[in-house]
Amino acid sequence: MKRILFVDDEPRILEGLQRMLRPWRKEWDVAFANSGSGALEILSASPYDVIVSDMRMPGMDGAQLLELVRERHPGMIRIVLSGQFDTEAAMRAAPVAHQFLAKPCDPEKLQAVIESCCACVSMVVDNATRRVVAAIGELPTMPRTYAALVRALDDPETSLDQIGAIVESDVAVTAKVLQLVNSAFFGLTREVATIPMAVGYLGFDVLKQLVITAELFRTFQCESRVAGFSVEEIQRHSRCVAAIAAGLPAPRQHASAISIAALLHDIGKLVLAVRLPDPFERALRASLQENRPLYILEEEMTGTSHAEIGACLLGLWGLPPEVVAAVSEHHHPMLATADKAMDVTLAVQIANILEHEAHGQSESLAPEAHDGISTDLHHWSEFLPEWRESAEEIVQKEAQGLQLSS
Repeated sequence: MKRILFVDDEPRILEGLQRMLRPWRKEWDVAFANSGSGALEILSASPYDVIVSDMRMPGMDGAQLLELVRERHPGMIRIVLSGQFDTEAAMRAAPVAHQFLAKPCDPEKLQAVIESCCACVSMVVDNATRRVVAAIGELPTMPRTYAALVRALDDPETSLDQIGAIVESDVAVTAKVLQLVNSAFFGLTREVATIPMAVGYLGFDVLKQLVITAELFRTFQCESRVAGFSVEEIQRHSRCVAAIAAGLPAPRQHASAISIAALLHDIGKLVLAVRLPDPFERALRASLQENRPLYILEEEMTGTSHAEIGACLLGLWGLPPEVVAAVSEHHHPMLATADKAMDVTLAVQIANILEHEAHGQSESLAPEAHDGISTDLHHWSEFLPEWRESAEEIVQKEAQGLQLSS
C-alpha cells in the first residue's frame, strides 16, 4: 500500500480529506497532520511515499515543510494542495514541490496525480537513484541560455516569440517552464503543451522573477568533468531531434507532444551528469571501451537507463503522459504497422536515429545503438531518403549556427 501524509492546519479540511479518501482506504495507508512540525514528527517515526501539504500554515508553511522533507526524505513525492494563488507563493514552492493542486480538488484528480507520480517513481529500479531524481527541484541551464534570457527580459523591445525561442533552445529551461505552466502554480486551468503558449501564459513579469529572483534556472556546473559527456552536445542533439521530428508525417494532434518529447528525450543524461557523475562516467567509459549502447550499460549497472530517469522526472513534474512515455521508451518503442499512424514515441525514436545518422557518431561520445529504421517501417520505406536528406540539412544548419555564435 502506498503511504500518504496529508498536512493542513484547518481541521475541517482534514476531516473533508478523510471522507473523500475513504474509497481508497484499501489501496492507501493515509495519515494526517495539522502542522509542519507534526508532519515531520510522523515522518521521523515511519517512512511515507507521498506528502500532500497546504501552502499557507502558521509557523512552518508548506514551502518550508517541503524543503525540509526534500532534505531529510529525498525520495518522497511532494505535492502542494492549496487555495493560495500568488506569484510569491509559487516562487517559494516551485523549487521544492513536484506538483501544485488547487483547492477544492476533485477526488479523481487527486488520485490520478498521486498514482501517476508513484508510477513514474517506480520506473527507476535503483533506490539510491530514485531518491536523487525525486529530490531534484531544478536542472542545470547553459550559461549562454541564462545570459540570453536575462538580457531579453531586461529589454522592453523583446517579444514573447523571442523569449520562446530562447526557452526552446535549452532542455532544462523548457522542462521547468512546462512544469510550472501545467501545474496550478499560477492558477491556470488548461494543459499547455507548447513553449510559445507557455511563455504567453506566464508573461514577462513572472518569467523574469523565475529566471532572476527564484534562481530556478542555475547555470550548468559539474563538480568534476564527466569524461565522454558534453552538455553542449546534448543540447545540440536535442534541438536537432526536435526539428527533425517536426517534419515527420505524424497526426496533427500529436505535433506539440512530439516537439516537447523530442527536445526532452535525453534529459536524463543531464540528471546523471550533475547528480550522479561517478556512475555515469563509469557507464560512459564502459560504453566507449566495449562499443555498446550507453543505455544498455546503464541498465546493466543500475537497472535503469537515462531514458527512465528522464521520464521519471518529467512525470513527477506533471508533463503530459504521452511525453513521459515517449521519453521513457525512446530506445524501446512499439513497432509501427501498416495500419497504425505514427505516434509520439515512434516519431521521437525515428528522429533520434536520423539525427545520429546525419551527424555521425562522435568518437568522444558513447554510441547510440539502433538496428536502422527501415526494418521497422516497411510501408514508409519510400520516404526514408527524403527524411534522411531533411535530417542532414537540419544538422548542417545547426552546426553553422553554433559556429556563427561561437
